[in-house]
Amino acid sequence: RDHLSSAEAPVHYVENALINSLFGLLCWEPVFAAIPGAFFHPFQRGPADLHAPDFHLRRAAQFDACLAQLDTGAYRETILRHMERKAGLQSPFVFWGVLTAELVGLALDCLPATHLKLWFERLLRDIRSNRSGLPDLVRFWPGERRYELIEVKGPGDRLQDNQIRWLEYCVQHGMPVRVLDVRWADDALAAGVGAAA
Repeated sequence: RDHLSSAEAPVHYVENALINSLFGLLCWEPVFAAIPGAFFHPFQRGPADLHAPDFHLRRAAQFDACLAQLDTGAYRETILRHMERKAGLQSPFVFWGVLTAELVGLALDCLPATHLKLWFERLLRDIRSNRSGLPDLVRFWPGERRYELIEVKGPGDRLQDNQIRWLEYCVQHGMPVRVLDVRWADDALAAGVGAAA
């Protein structure tokens, strides 16, 4: 992160936190909808049926309404409103310890709504499998309103299956993503660029 980051293109370590959190903030209402059998006590972190096959189906209309905001631009206000009003409340998707006003602001400015919608739709298809495996880093170019996702692999490390699936999904949809292989050279770490898309 520090090696790649610059004033013009800041890099943040986010792994699974950013995309999950943006989804959780946008879709707060359907996630916490009072569906029969979903909540048993006021201190649950999330609905009991979160990983059930029909989780999305039981809330389909509410999720559709949330994702439709990505087509109108209304999603920005919803995400920022929930970030302010729900701050610190437990959620199975929102990583409060990672979120900052700067990070969310950069994300909303640089991540296209079309890409957010594609990520969120994939999350909803299989929450258990797709909440993890997202790339480690995100680099923003605020002046150009663009970004790239970067998966970092150190010596001896390899891509896991869920990471490969996310990388393939991003490439399939024309999202800027790459793998950065970090290798030992001359007793110091040197970064070698792997596949880029």
